Amino acid sequence: MHKKLRISIITLFITYSSLAQTLQPITLQAAEDTFLGKNYQLLAQRYRVDADKALVQQARLWSNPSFNATWGFGTTSKVQPFYGGNGGQTAYEVDQLITLAGKRNKQVQLARLNAAASQSAFYELMRTLRLQLRGSYYQLYFLQETEKVLLEQLSNLQKIVDAYTEADKKGSVAHADVVRLRALLVGISNDYADLKQQELAAQLNLQQLLGSNRQFAPRVDTEELVRYNMAGYTPAALTDTALANRPDLRMAQQQLQQAQVNYSLQKAMAVPDLHVGAAYDKNGSYAPNFIGLTMGIDLPFWNRNQGNIRAAGNEVKAQEQSLAQGNNIVVTEVQQSLEKIRLADQQYRALDFRSFSEEYDRLIAEVALNFRKGNISLLQFIDYFNSYSDNVKHINKLLLDRITAYEELNYVTGTELFLK
Repeated sequence: MHKKLRISIITLFITYSSLAQTLQPITLQAAEDTFLGKNYQLLAQRYRVDADKALVQQARLWSNPSFNATWGFGTTSKVQPFYGGNGGQTAYEVDQLITLAGKRNKQVQLARLNAAASQSAFYELMRTLRLQLRGSYYQLYFLQETEKVLLEQLSNLQKIVDAYTEADKKGSVAHADVVRLRALLVGISNDYADLKQQELAAQLNLQQLLGSNRQFAPRVDTEELVRYNMAGYTPAALTDTALANRPDLRMAQQQLQQAQVNYSLQKAMAVPDLHVGAAYDKNGSYAPNFIGLTMGIDLPFWNRNQGNIRAAGNEVKAQEQSLAQGNNIVVTEVQQSLEKIRLADQQYRALDFRSFSEEYDRLIAEVALNFRKGNISLLQFIDYFNSYSDNVKHINKLLLDRITAYEELNYVTGTELFLK
């Protein structure tokens, strides 16, 4: 059992060493540059924006004229297919549709609003994916930092277990102490395995967001993280910023404008369009080679577009409610995000993480040394050792939660508040 455990620990180190050599270091700026150029969802949405812009050009175009031709086939007594000579018959007609009541201008306006909404959808997608990118990036960084500590713990603990195993064979230590140390080693190995599962999930998210199959190792300058602070920002100003810059709220406003323009268009559709054209008739009229002007219009006796007008009016009311809900969501999300930051900063300020970590590192090194010398008991050693790994995980989680809270404020305001 002990040999199998030792082999598994050695395998962990070999696996980590090989992975560490293949990991590609990447800064947050490099990750974001790659994200903007290679994220498949963003690329697809860009094409949708271009497609909707092309529809604006299409909406500006006039309807094509229609052309009709008639060739005589003679009479029932004398069939002469396509005969247009003396006594034969040919007729031609050209017709152009002219839309009235400003329908064409309203359709162009609708197309422009649709293209603008598509552009807003692109920025909304970018806002959402950027939050996921930074979340995965920082999560992976802190997980890898925790992994380094756990691996060092496993290495030191393995040496102690080996030494106690040899001493146990000579009968100089209690066998129960060896069993407890092995149990501690198994527990930390399980913690490491759980950590690697989380790390693999964060790595997968980052790879998919960057459109890459490379394994990444985030490089974070912890000195730069001081930019995450609330200096100069007030809740009222942040709420106004969010109301002015949120892409999803802009989409809701554009959808309301679309509904209003469509309501106007549907009322205009009740006005019939005009057909204007010209006609030529060789022998079918009261005089040879007849030419004439043609005009036509639908008579709105039964269908005056009543249903579409009513539906469009109700859609305007629905979009007004959606916009009101969107405004409320923005305000409440800003409030909640600020509360998360307050709680995270309260924990952050309560403890100097850097000095605390350095002191704890020295403490655990002294504990291991004193345990080897026999100055502290096994139970004290196990307690210190477990506390150390828990401390590392908790500190990294607190740091990650704090950064995540600030990035969520970027997300809910739709802006970059904490640039370098």
